[in-house]
Amino acid sequence: MSRLLIFAAIIFASIQSFAQSGIVRGTITDAKNKETLIGATVKLTGTQLGAATDINGFFSIAKVPAGKYTLEITYVSYKTEIIENVSIEADKVTEVNTALLEAAATLQEVRVVATRQTNTEVSVISEIKASQNIVSGISSQQIARTLDRDAAQVVKRVPGITIVGDRFINIRGLNQRYNNVMLHNAFTPSMETDVKSFSFDIIPSSQIDRLLVFKSPAADLPGEFAGGVVKIFTKNIPDQTSITFDYSTSFRQGTTFGDFDQPEQGKNYWMGFNNGYQSIPSSFPNKNLNFATPAELELAGRALRNNWTTQRTSAIPDQRYSLTGNFKLQAGNVKIGNVTALTYSDSRTAFEITRKDFNESNNDVQSVIYNYNDAQSNRNIRVGVLHNWSVRFNENHSIDFKNLYNQLSNSSTVNRTGRNLESNFSPDSYSFDQVYRGIYTGQLLGKHEFNNDKTVVDWVVGYNNAYRDQPDYRRYRSDLDESNGQRTLYVPLGTAAAFFLGRFSSKMNEQAVTGGVNLTHKLATKNGSDIELKVGGYYEDKSREFKARNLGYVRTSRTNPDILSGSITQLFQPQNINNTDGIRIDEQTNNSDSYDADNSLIAFYGSANIPLSKKFNMIAGVRYEANTQQLKSATINGDPINVSFPVNKLLPSLNLTYNFSEKTLIRAAYGRTLNRPEFRELAPFAFYDFDYNIVYKGNPDVQTANVDNFDLRYEWYPTPNEVVSIAGFYKYFTNPIEVIVVPGAGSGGAKTFTFANAKSSVSSGLELEIRKGLGSLAPSPILQNMSLLFNAALIFSRIKLGTLGLGQSDDRPLQGQSPYIVNVGLNYNNPKSDFQVNVLYNVIGRRIFAAGFEGYPDIYEMPRNVLDLTFSKAIGTRWTVKGGVTDILNQTNVLLQNGNGDKKFDRNNDQLIQTYRPGRMLQLGFSFRIL
Repeated sequence: MSRLLIFAAIIFASIQSFAQSGIVRGTITDAKNKETLIGATVKLTGTQLGAATDINGFFSIAKVPAGKYTLEITYVSYKTEIIENVSIEADKVTEVNTALLEAAATLQEVRVVATRQTNTEVSVISEIKASQNIVSGISSQQIARTLDRDAAQVVKRVPGITIVGDRFINIRGLNQRYNNVMLHNAFTPSMETDVKSFSFDIIPSSQIDRLLVFKSPAADLPGEFAGGVVKIFTKNIPDQTSITFDYSTSFRQGTTFGDFDQPEQGKNYWMGFNNGYQSIPSSFPNKNLNFATPAELELAGRALRNNWTTQRTSAIPDQRYSLTGNFKLQAGNVKIGNVTALTYSDSRTAFEITRKDFNESNNDVQSVIYNYNDAQSNRNIRVGVLHNWSVRFNENHSIDFKNLYNQLSNSSTVNRTGRNLESNFSPDSYSFDQVYRGIYTGQLLGKHEFNNDKTVVDWVVGYNNAYRDQPDYRRYRSDLDESNGQRTLYVPLGTAAAFFLGRFSSKMNEQAVTGGVNLTHKLATKNGSDIELKVGGYYEDKSREFKARNLGYVRTSRTNPDILSGSITQLFQPQNINNTDGIRIDEQTNNSDSYDADNSLIAFYGSANIPLSKKFNMIAGVRYEANTQQLKSATINGDPINVSFPVNKLLPSLNLTYNFSEKTLIRAAYGRTLNRPEFRELAPFAFYDFDYNIVYKGNPDVQTANVDNFDLRYEWYPTPNEVVSIAGFYKYFTNPIEVIVVPGAGSGGAKTFTFANAKSSVSSGLELEIRKGLGSLAPSPILQNMSLLFNAALIFSRIKLGTLGLGQSDDRPLQGQSPYIVNVGLNYNNPKSDFQVNVLYNVIGRRIFAAGFEGYPDIYEMPRNVLDLTFSKAIGTRWTVKGGVTDILNQTNVLLQNGNGDKKFDRNNDQLIQTYRPGRMLQLGFSFRIL
């Protein structure tokens, strides 16, 4: 209660400081053709107050003392407009909209050259309005109101978008495989070995200029998507030179200052890079140990580090630092800009997770397989560098050189206790996982305008590199002997069970070279309008190398039982690794555990933007994509697998726009897209997920899916920074790629999932978005400074597996699809005191986490209501304090099965597969402008 009173007092004081002033704003247009005028000057005569109109002809002058004024509006080649007796009232907004007449005198050509702002709410809304596609977006200005730390948290604020696993994007209820991500105008690489998706948590929010989501197809967009294409734009040429340092810290309930377990990591682990401490030593044999001699087996087993224990510490608060330099230079007539940002963060989470699994139902009764309690400690270290150069030779020619490097270290330690009822043992298990992921993307971009801006050429060449290194994923278990209360380390006989005692390592490296060019040309028509023709091409050559190694341990014929009753560290003493009375290493690596893959894409397109009338516009286009996927691997038995998968597709698209007025319009769109299998989905490699006790396995026979997309959206723009839109969509999939259960996967053991083509599926829904100021509701000083952000989506989907789905869960929603998504934000911004408060709310509907099969119901992720409160306050001209509380409600994260089939999804009566509370988080930080 005391915190709420403090916030209320601050808000009240801020309101009082603004009580004797108001705002004047409006739109300036051309009196003849009604087009908005960009760069018109608006002044309050006799004062120093004024503003210039933006790209929408909009101006706003704040902090105007109450009284009557004369407004003077000037613009080159137009008559000056004088408006007298403009009344400004305290705490109110005065609207002044007017049109200017052209001056009779003929002037020489005057060019106003400026760098267009792209990172504000107004600029993003303007870009959405000007686009001929169905587009949603978010600006860095809006991002700054939240405490979002990375792109994954940012993008979930966009209408119709949810995030899975804190990393992967779902658009319009379609899971990550149906969406494409571009950094500027080139594809992003994947850092994941098992998921077809870009990992959004790799890009810090501070590096984002704006983020746009294209939801309808177009000829100049990639052909591979169904949910949408996300374009991330990083920061560009700055308005002025500055250097800013940011710091923040976080206290997480249930983690900070509590017990935290992590294995030994070696020196300089805090830097976030692989220091080699956990990597397989160079002395370890490269060949498969199944062909090794007994002496070689002993040497190999002793070469590996004995690092099977944890260090218990106290979790310190999260630490985040960033240093951003914005530099603006002038070399003659050439303008040069540089943005360089360095980011570092070190965060910890500790969760108490309950996990269960159940057998197939018998008369609506499911017996428990296991009931586990996981104590999970995670440490995430991020290092990032953004280094962008922009050169403006003149108003017609510019070149950008953009570089982004991010490295993410994820450490996870799990201590599992509980009981496996089916196999009758009570484990005390540990898993130690360390994953390093990194991405570098470099792009050289150019834009050139000719023929009085009627011909525009833009191009991009780029190089991407992504890697994922999992150096030593270790797991072991000890079982309780209930007869004497003693624990014994589990070491299998005969053949190793590496997921109970073993170590797994993998390396993935992916490289891609990209290039694209677009040519746009405007042709004048007799009625004075322009037909815009656009042609272009895109090329990408991507290659991936993946190698994995799976090592387990077994007993020898005369293993001394005493070494099994001691500690894990004692078990792995060098003298106990032998071929007589100890344990020995047993290689479980299969021929299918490595693969090499390539993907070559060549695309060409052409489109015509045709104004059918002053209000009605059409863009018709076609895109041709020639794509070849190749993969080389082998079966478990060593038989070679050579996949060569050429697919050539012609993808038509049509976008229609009808403008009722300058502020209202309606769009309709159709387009055909496709969905290709990813390398991992084609590879026969099988991977065991310790957390969920699931094996994922690829399928070389997966084929490309086709998607027909239909969209309709109505948009209303009351002011340049406000929008109200409602949209509907329908998608039909032929041969969609789905995750299914492998028939015969046993109960009690790990269930096996693979990828295959279903028969068909549909997805349809409605979306509503509102960004609106609240000042028009009442003459309240609070409402004058408040704005509302609301977006919601209702989605329906169904999949038909056909003959593929014999015994599988069929006629159900698509995996990962939520039936509803809601985002609400209330923003209070007092410009006089530079004080801002934001309340943000998010919830997604129940969605399928994993599809089931006959007798084994689908596993659903249940809704969580998430409420965040943030604030920021400027102190002087250099300091800003910001902070807040995220996940205030701290509701339980639940996975469950509707085992009794009553479709009520009751957390109290249905089968709970996983439950845990993430914990509230209190954040506080500051920003200091050094220069």
